[in-house]
Amino acid sequence: MTTQSPEAPALPEQYREILTLMKEGRRKVAEERCRALLAETPTDADLMALLASIIVERGAFDEAESLLRQSLKLVPTDPTPWINLGRLLQQTGQWGEAVQVYEHATGLFPTHPLLAATLGQLYQRANRFADAEVQYRNAIENGGRPALYVQLGMVLLRQDRVDEAIDAFNTAIAHNPKLAGAHGNLGNALQKKGDMEAAAAAYEQAMILNPKDPTANVSFGMTQLKLGRAREAAEVFERALAVHGPERRAAAWLPYARAQEFGEMPAGYRAEMGELVSRHKLTPPEAYASMAELNAALVAALDADPTLTWEPVGKATRKGGQTGLILDTPREPFIAFEKALRQAIDAYFSSIRVQPGHPFRCQVPKTYHLDLWGTLLSDGGHQHSHIHVGGWMSGVYYVSLPSTLGKGDGDKDGWIEFGNPPPEFDAVFEPMTITYEPREGDALFFPSYFFHRTLPFSGNERRISLAFDVKPTSWR
Repeated sequence: MTTQSPEAPALPEQYREILTLMKEGRRKVAEERCRALLAETPTDADLMALLASIIVERGAFDEAESLLRQSLKLVPTDPTPWINLGRLLQQTGQWGEAVQVYEHATGLFPTHPLLAATLGQLYQRANRFADAEVQYRNAIENGGRPALYVQLGMVLLRQDRVDEAIDAFNTAIAHNPKLAGAHGNLGNALQKKGDMEAAAAAYEQAMILNPKDPTANVSFGMTQLKLGRAREAAEVFERALAVHGPERRAAAWLPYARAQEFGEMPAGYRAEMGELVSRHKLTPPEAYASMAELNAALVAALDADPTLTWEPVGKATRKGGQTGLILDTPREPFIAFEKALRQAIDAYFSSIRVQPGHPFRCQVPKTYHLDLWGTLLSDGGHQHSHIHVGGWMSGVYYVSLPSTLGKGDGDKDGWIEFGNPPPEFDAVFEPMTITYEPREGDALFFPSYFFHRTLPFSGNERRISLAFDVKPTSWR
């Protein structure tokens, strides 16, 4: 939450007292003092914001949101309450409402760099990269932090504007040579351009500046793998897993690095996949007599989704459309589907036996956020092999499937396959794969670090599914 500093010269004495109490960790006393003052001056918008910042710490999100909305009505021309409300909505996972708040605020304060930068971050999260670019440029032009060139470069890179992204990262480095994130992202851009040696040097610099960041370490390992140094890459990935725990990309690429080194996949790899990919039937939620009824509602809602984009940039979908993050703006029938999905996920988590040192079974989520999006594939549609870096567990639920599924030359048209590396990876070994037949009403759960792809299919009927990532917020 945004509050004034205790040292601000115009700060009223009673505010200073409350902030001192908060600084001392006496939050209960600070809250009582704040409520007493607010009872005396019930239209003090600053006190409302201050009280909201206190009670958020103990999880009173609804009351905090109510206070911030009241303060906005009192001082709608001050950007601070808008920033406070937007941050609270982000903190509570109300991403769609957060976007609306910041969009409105940037309309009121079009030259406010923090508002523009935050809206850019929200657009970036929702894969609206061109919109994010506009906001980052606005923030920079109006005095925003030079580090925003890193964010600008990231969204340029996601739009495949590699040279522009490199320029942005180099600009950030020119402003602050110690900015580890700029060096790391510069490595990403150079790697995408095919300059592996320069990318490796950029990652090494990022590692020097921030040795605790696993991302630069794993990215450095990727350059070694692409430079033909499989053993060195495997050692980097093993070190990352030992030091940083279940790092997604390290877990994904380690077996392939060893296979490049020895010419074959590690023993037991297919069996490991078979153990960790699981099939689950969902139970119809209230208000739906069957999953078939819910599926029909899901198809209609996905067709009408305003974020549905054909072959979105930076995604694995080919000859098909993909939505944005559906639960950012919760609505039926997705609210009902989320309840059914969480019921299945929670039951699955209760069945996991913890296995220390394992990249997936080493811990089990207690609470988690769900990212959910739809994929609607047409004739020839597929997804190339990929992992979900941001997830811990991922999955797919099959909403509607074509009757031609599995009836092509390979007998597995439109099935999901695990174990094949991405198409740009030049494997010197025979991958071990395992395929699963999609079934309407079923969900498949799997570790987010498993490479997976959808095999192409033919026909006039669409293959419609909902994919999701489980992002833990606490552990059991």
